[in-house]
Amino acid sequence: MITIRTVYFVVVLVVFLVALLGAAMYYLIRNRQRKMYPYGKWETLIRRLAAVDRDNIVLVARDLVDEHGERRTDDDELDLDPSQIWPLVGGMKGLEILERNCQVLVDLVFYAQQWYPEVIVVTEQLRQQAREIELHIQRIKGAEKQGALESWYPNYAQRAVATYYVMTQRVLNLYEQLNLPGLAELQKSL
Repeated sequence: MITIRTVYFVVVLVVFLVALLGAAMYYLIRNRQRKMYPYGKWETLIRRLAAVDRDNIVLVARDLVDEHGERRTDDDELDLDPSQIWPLVGGMKGLEILERNCQVLVDLVFYAQQWYPEVIVVTEQLRQQAREIELHIQRIKGAEKQGALESWYPNYAQRAVATYYVMTQRVLNLYEQLNLPGLAELQKSL
């Protein structure tokens, strides 16, 4: 004969098994999404990009490099005065924003790499360029500690901005060549 204790035991057991199954499904789905989007979904990546003054970035970068990222050698260089670079870039805060955006640029290319594995070359190039920017910023911070910021900032800041400019152009060109969705949104964000 079934007792009331047996019924309670079966009900508690069923509730426990349903809860255990629900938790297992939740973590299984969450783990699967992480594998699909290890750097986040598209919307998350775009939101991570901090706003920068694109016109100033282009002005500072194009003083040093041409539209292809090659060092300028022509006589028509803009030759920005070193004192102009600090406010155009936004000081240390502006450089730190560029540094954070560099990681997002790498993640954006990695996002594209999920469907186009051959993009790994571009991903690695961007990682190297992000590291280069990080080194320039470290040098500027070191110069700031030594009280030599004015003499070091224009050179390293302009190199960092030029490298960032080249990175953004490379990401935009890649998304355009691969005809990836979100190009218009990316152009607005960069």
